[in-house]
Amino acid sequence: MEIKEVCIGHIAEIFLYEYYVAGNEEYKLKEENTYAVHSEAGKHFMENGDYEAALQEWIRAHEDNPVSQEALLNIVNCYIHLENIEKVLEYTKKSYDFCCTRAELAAFYRNLGFYYVSVYKPEVAAACYRYSTLFVESEAAENEIKFLEKALKKSMGKLTIEEMQKLLSENDIPLQANSVTLALIYKAGQEAAQRGLKSQAHDCFSMVYDLTHDEEVKNILQKMV
Repeated sequence: MEIKEVCIGHIAEIFLYEYYVAGNEEYKLKEENTYAVHSEAGKHFMENGDYEAALQEWIRAHEDNPVSQEALLNIVNCYIHLENIEKVLEYTKKSYDFCCTRAELAAFYRNLGFYYVSVYKPEVAAACYRYSTLFVESEAAENEIKFLEKALKKSMGKLTIEEMQKLLSENDIPLQANSVTLALIYKAGQEAAQRGLKSQAHDCFSMVYDLTHDEEVKNILQKMV
């Protein structure tokens, strides 16, 4: 049986990959960082507006590192430009388990907002866009909300968090970061600290704190300074 080769360097990604992707299957790290090669090519093609070529590069990058949010979000971006709505939803859902920061979670809800606009569910779309701003304020999200408010002829700014969450829950949309993912990143931080990987440990605990504002994690970070 051929052993899967991947381009994963950070301990948080290793924990996520082993849990969500590898399972009990063996894998090894590639000697050459082909992920970087494909991601740079993907960026180049996107800058030149060639989203078909960019998509192929980002898919190869995703194969090299299946837990990379950079690859997943750029695949979604390409599919948005190529107007492949079902693929936008497919890869947006894939990205959820690997949302490790507020910015990544905000992007998840914005991408869902785009999907629900495309399938003519403006109220759900507006709730997704507004909910994304609870994590990171975004001019793009605000512009989409204004557009939808005109279409719906009502203000989405007056929705309570509970009302937004009700709309999201009715459409099977998670309301917060995956608790399993947070636990995995926390464990990765502990292991990194034990192994003397101070920078990576700090990264892990910073990601957990970013999404939880947990006092225990805050204390860990303060002691690491």
